[in-house]
Amino acid sequence: PTPTDHPAELAEIQFRDEWGRIVQRFDPALLGMPDDISAAISRAFRDHDVASSAATRTSRWFALRVFGRFLCEDGRVRRAVDLDTATIRRFITWLAKPTNGRRRGVQSQSGQLGMIRPVLKRAIADNPGLFAPGFAVPNNAIPLAGVQRLPQDRLTTSAMRALLAVCYAEIDTAWDRFQHGQTIVALPNLPLRGGRTAERDRWIWKLHRLGHGVMPPARGSDLNKPDRQRIADAGGFRELESYLHLTTDTLVAFYIVLLIQTAANAGPLRQIKRDCLVPHPLERHRVMVEWVKPRAGGKVKRMQRRSFDNRRPYAAPRLIEKLLAMTAPLLPHVEPSRRDRLFLHRFLMTTGRLERDHHAGHIVQATLRSAMLRFYERQNAAIASWNEAHPEKPRALLPNFSPKLFRSSMASAHYTASQGDIMAAKAVLNHTSVATTDIYVDGDAVRRLERDTIARLQALMITWVRGETISDRSQHRGADTGAPVTALFGHDCLRPTDSGHAH
Repeated sequence: PTPTDHPAELAEIQFRDEWGRIVQRFDPALLGMPDDISAAISRAFRDHDVASSAATRTSRWFALRVFGRFLCEDGRVRRAVDLDTATIRRFITWLAKPTNGRRRGVQSQSGQLGMIRPVLKRAIADNPGLFAPGFAVPNNAIPLAGVQRLPQDRLTTSAMRALLAVCYAEIDTAWDRFQHGQTIVALPNLPLRGGRTAERDRWIWKLHRLGHGVMPPARGSDLNKPDRQRIADAGGFRELESYLHLTTDTLVAFYIVLLIQTAANAGPLRQIKRDCLVPHPLERHRVMVEWVKPRAGGKVKRMQRRSFDNRRPYAAPRLIEKLLAMTAPLLPHVEPSRRDRLFLHRFLMTTGRLERDHHAGHIVQATLRSAMLRFYERQNAAIASWNEAHPEKPRALLPNFSPKLFRSSMASAHYTASQGDIMAAKAVLNHTSVATTDIYVDGDAVRRLERDTIARLQALMITWVRGETISDRSQHRGADTGAPVTALFGHDCLRPTDSGHAH
């Protein structure tokens, strides 16, 4: 239902978090629509997307601005009563026209219309009689937009194993450093031993207290130039940070491993919460990992869930327990509305253009993507150095990857490992329909398996038609002399190739 406290016109569209703090603002004047349409669209946008993510709101807002730009160029809609179904048809035609020499693809056109459709429907339902009679937005105005899919690359099983190996090594190193750092910061007094490691431990102890549990920012902290030089000699801010809490670079290793092990969608996994571990109801050695996928299940949301044997050292629950411990020092520095998230990190910049009230928080998609690129370049540089020093034992470079590749690659791997059982891949991906799983299953190994399966079935069919047995096939000479077979499905032509005559 529509809230009853709506003003006639909205000067600003505001979205707040559960703590009442404004997290997003939008100016309706930027829509460029007639006043009555702008007011109705603004209210519908606020009501429809009150529970949406910040990224979804931003995407929908820009789609609404594209629609407003069309209305200005079209010039036929001067008030709400002029907005009718014919306007939507003209909008679809306008979307297909080239802009600045570039033409939108069919999926992009469908995406633009799909973003504004729910807001328009909400505005129509909330304002009866405001728009043209019979005004409706068609559901499938751009046919075939969802089926013209280009083939995507898949990571091979060996490539994913190589990724897991380097991630496990980085996690082990980071965990050892964190445990050592926790031992140092728990000391009541400053360590007084000599040596370079002792100097490093003293700075771990000092920085922990200076930053109240987290690494203080390199800029603006109460450190003079000689102190900064000593910190650089002890390893630098970035290395010392890993002794205090989870770093952004180490977070990437955890994220990649969990993407592969859970076969989850990249976006929902980034939003996973800290209470994601649930004991298995029957097997005490297994632990379930749960996360929410907002698009799954329609009106009745289905929890995404995978269970793991917790006795394995690198099982997802064991890694999540390490994540919980390594991000615990960050919690007091995270805004309250984000303290339930698992993937937390320290903000590198909290002043200037990226001024923030908190020093840590939930990692955003752009930061995660940049960190993954650094991870890829850093690991391949290390592999190249190894290959140069050990030419007799070369290692393969890591493949270029993106977060969305892991889910489809895992689907293809499970499909191939199960000898073409798409239900096995469907169970891993937690899909409702096999048709959805079929979109994910692709790649060279899958196509090779399907070709081999088709060839085997064709050979079996030819054997059945000829009436051969296995021994006949191995000792086949000349004419077909196999025993006749029983007619199936009403087909009486059992030996169509015998002497060129059908029986």
